[in-house]
Amino acid sequence: MTVSRLVAVLVAVLLGAVAAGGVIAWRGGFSESGGLGSTVIGEGGSYNETDFTRSQAGDCLTWTDDNAGTPTKVSCVEGHRFEVAGTLDTAQFPGSEFGANAPWPGPERFALVRDEQCGVVVDRYLNGGLDPQGRLAVGLMFPSQSQWDRGARVLRCGIEQPGPNGDQLEFTGRAADTDQSFAWPEGTCIGFDEATRKPTTQPVDCSAPHAFQTTGVVDLSQRFGARNSGKPWPAIAAQNEYLQTICPNRTNQFFGGENKFKASTLNVQWSVISEVSWMNGSRRVVCYVALPDRGGFAKLVGDAREQLLVNGKIPVPPEEGPPGRALPTPVPLPGGYSPSDQEQPAPGGG
Repeated sequence: MTVSRLVAVLVAVLLGAVAAGGVIAWRGGFSESGGLGSTVIGEGGSYNETDFTRSQAGDCLTWTDDNAGTPTKVSCVEGHRFEVAGTLDTAQFPGSEFGANAPWPGPERFALVRDEQCGVVVDRYLNGGLDPQGRLAVGLMFPSQSQWDRGARVLRCGIEQPGPNGDQLEFTGRAADTDQSFAWPEGTCIGFDEATRKPTTQPVDCSAPHAFQTTGVVDLSQRFGARNSGKPWPAIAAQNEYLQTICPNRTNQFFGGENKFKASTLNVQWSVISEVSWMNGSRRVVCYVALPDRGGFAKLVGDAREQLLVNGKIPVPPEEGPPGRALPTPVPLPGGYSPSDQEQPAPGGG
């Protein structure tokens, strides 16, 4: 996952995949409540307090694209870009690297701190509830050089939703109560990696190259149990059996009729939920249309309901019969997580 290096006047944000890291709680650097013992952030007038410097675990922050340096606190039921999970006081780190007279570490060093420290902070905050295959990720907010030079040393670990070009997307609700599934709205086109012929996890305009287009979202809780029901994970075969009764009909409706779908020459497929995602509360999957090709996906350009190119050519529908159902390629998982063999989609799923 791409690391954002958004450096603004007052605060910068980093997001990305989380590596297994050390714990600094034993040094007193982590505070579940976001405080610094008896010290109030900004005490003594060394720098101006903001919603960022006052934020603590459980607070939600947001900002506009043109004013990313001044995040504001909002209710978590509103759209926000960052949920604070806890703080890291770098002044209490060993050595002098983050000391009172230390130079600003810079985004790349902060990225290492994020990878080494924030995973455990978020894990503790969510009680292990971050879906490693979901749309939310661990992030870090840190002071800009201007704030650092005036004494800011406290970082914020938290949760965000990565978007295109390393930006943070808005999401609503606390992460602990949110379905973290990748479940893009009907009609969404998902990017195409030219090198691997695999999908990305990012929506793109359908006029750009893409790997598949969604035709509907299905909530598996209606069949297999809600996130707090205590119901066991439904095996892939059970999910496939259920989804094959839903996704073909959803797809025909999306196209405005079975014949229009056949004309696209694409296959109807669907995603499934692995056991680890199920245990973390994810319940939504997507129906989509694509065409498996050379170990990956065919490159699509255009809305599948209108003018579509498949690998640069106008598709020629078969004279009779529906398009063939090749073994599907599953919706991509974020890097760093490989489901077990038992969790791989069976033929007929996506």
